[in-house]
This record gives sequence, C-alpha cells and structure tokens, in this order.
Amino acid sequence: MILQLDANHPSPHRINRVVTWLNEGAVIATPTDTTYALACLPDNKAAVKQLRALRRLDDQKRFSLIFRDLKHVSEYALVEDQAFRLIRRHLPGPYTFILEANRNLPRFIGDKRKRIGVRVPALGMLQALIEAVGKPLIVTSAIDPETGFMLNDPWSVDASFGHGIAVVLDAGDVPGDFSSIVDLTTDPVEVLRVGLGDTTIFA
Repeated sequence: MILQLDANHPSPHRINRVVTWLNEGAVIATPTDTTYALACLPDNKAAVKQLRALRRLDDQKRFSLIFRDLKHVSEYALVEDQAFRLIRRHLPGPYTFILEANRNLPRFIGDKRKRIGVRVPALGMLQALIEAVGKPLIVTSAIDPETGFMLNDPWSVDASFGHGIAVVLDAGDVPGDFSSIVDLTTDPVEVLRVGLGDTTIFA
C-alpha cells in the first residue's frame, strides 16, 4: 500500500493513520532526506524483529534513530556541549551522528558500548510523524536483500517489502544516497562514512 503525503505539510488525518499502524507494531517505509528507509517504533521488540527479518540482518546490526529535533535527541542520548554545537550546525540534514545513549533508550537498541546513531531529517512530513507518535523511529535503509540495490522510489519499495510492511509513505523524490556518519564519542571525532553532507569540517 502506498500513501501519498505532502513532504512539508502532510494531512493530519493521514499522519494519524500512520501513527495507529506504528502503535500496533507495524513496520512502515518512509522517505528521508537521503533515501527510503524501513522504520518502526524502537520499544516494540516484535516490530524490530520484523525489521531485521525484512532486511535479513543479524542481531549484531545496529540501527539509527530519527528524531523530531535536537531537544528530542537529548531525551535519549547524552549530548555534551561540544557535540551539541556540532550537531546544531548540521541538523536537520543528511547526517548520522554517533552518541552515547541514556537510560530512556531500550537496552536492545544500542551497540555494546551503548551508542546510537541519531538523525534529524530535514523533511517536514517525518518531523510531523515523529511529533504525532511521540517517539523516535528506528530506521534502516530500504535495500533489496535479493539484489543489494538501494530503493529510492515508493513503487520499488512496495514491490520488495510490501508483503511485510503496513504502508509505503510517498512524499516525493529522495536523493538516493547514504547519510554521512560522524562518531562524536571519540576524541577527535571520526568520520565513519562519507555520504550526503559535507564532512570536511570533521577532518
């Protein structure tokens, strides 16, 4: 099922439909400011298990979370002054920042060092959805497990994952590349992946 939403001013009624699916434990597919992603609520173990199964990922794979804004990030991660200055300069945008998780995050989400990847999308539709559901979303890129291809349009996502997800949100085109990943738990900070988003300031 494909549900169209305005990228910046989505229908509240349609957002509420998606919130209902998420609260019922569904996995959805959504555009981000980088590529399409599969998403669910991080505190629902069954949904996270379904997310792993759809992408054929093992239990060692750790996911990123997308948040409404920086204040929302601080509810789930430890954001010290230096880290805050860096992420304030670059978010919302196509970056994933690695931070230490706090106790509000379910224990099975972070890595062995209790770190998580955090994102704040520059997409009004996603911000509205996160605001409405009241929690961050756990996400992984929509990559076809058979071909390894990154899926950048709603019809391809629906063809590959429609059997296991509640809905594919269609809010227009996406760039079709990974986010840049920057680890803020190291000194100096470390660029783990160069994708969309300039990383030269972190070098």
